[in-house]
Amino acid sequence: MVIKAVSKERISKAMLEFDHKFRSKREWHGWENNQAHRYAVHAGGELYPAKKIVSLATGIAVGAFSGGHPTNSYLERRGFTVVELPRGEGKPILQFVPKAVYDRKTEINGPFGGSRQNGIAGSTTYPVIFLFTGDSGEQYGYADDWDDDGAYLYTGEGQRGPMTLTRGNRAIAEHAEDGRALHMFRSLGKGNGYVYVGEFSCADMFERTQPDVSGAARTAIVFRLVPVGIPNGVIEVEAEDEDKTDLPASLAAARLAALAACKPTSDDLAQSAPRKIYQRSRKVAHYVQMRAQGVCESCERPAPFMKKDGTPYLEPHHVNRVSDGGLDHPRYVGAVCPSCHREIHSGVHGALVNERLKQRLEVIER
Repeated sequence: MVIKAVSKERISKAMLEFDHKFRSKREWHGWENNQAHRYAVHAGGELYPAKKIVSLATGIAVGAFSGGHPTNSYLERRGFTVVELPRGEGKPILQFVPKAVYDRKTEINGPFGGSRQNGIAGSTTYPVIFLFTGDSGEQYGYADDWDDDGAYLYTGEGQRGPMTLTRGNRAIAEHAEDGRALHMFRSLGKGNGYVYVGEFSCADMFERTQPDVSGAARTAIVFRLVPVGIPNGVIEVEAEDEDKTDLPASLAAARLAALAACKPTSDDLAQSAPRKIYQRSRKVAHYVQMRAQGVCESCERPAPFMKKDGTPYLEPHHVNRVSDGGLDHPRYVGAVCPSCHREIHSGVHGALVNERLKQRLEVIER
């Protein structure tokens, strides 16, 4: 979205509005230290959140335009001083809002790593792979779209000739084994930013013939990606009425089944991708629950109660993702009590608790 043009005076009025209506509100206390705010307008000895000020001045919702360079340039062209907020030694928190627009250089690959040009950009500093899609990809031989079963068909990288399972393509295929989250963004066109589509799991992949950048027919790799998340804020665990006769009874067999489910495959394409992810999640959750033996793998206290089927109630948590749907690999999934789970996702010390759990799982699954 192109930000609507307004005068310098209108932006100054927006700052006064922020002072009178927002600065004293609880949700804006200490906003300068919030990792979600990276830039501020410096005026009259005060700091103002850059995107919020532009939003107030233009009437455009904060999530409808990208921050970083586009917003900063918009303000600087009108004579305002924009400064980057100090972040100390803390790392930026990797979290994006669905349907919000982001600037790739300053809000995605800049703070979190990964190539700023490639469609598949794996970070070396965060357990994440950024995927970029958009209508412009068709000119390079890419054609991405949703299928009828709710999976996103994402074309791999390689503009000319047959695609191979290397580099970015291999990273997607093995993201579950590597514990790396897939975050997808859709381009809104040159200079208009990228809208956040969401987080995905790779169910499988297949090959199809489609043109490359020169129009020549070639073999392309297509990944079936399934959205993951916490529906309505509630973490789903195994359904009580689910038939468990197909799940192994021994810990060793359950582990082998969980590990096998995480391997990248190109078979059984007749089964829907969401169903494949569900079956994988069942096997991983089943093994992780057995591994925990009724004890929270975070606080090491017994499960708070027993379920109707007589098993201890613990919830699966993915240590490398902000969501827990589509569980991937036992190395990155812990069985935790509801209290620890909520603290990890919402507590002030959640990141520390999650890091301790991550280290514990590395030892357990070594």
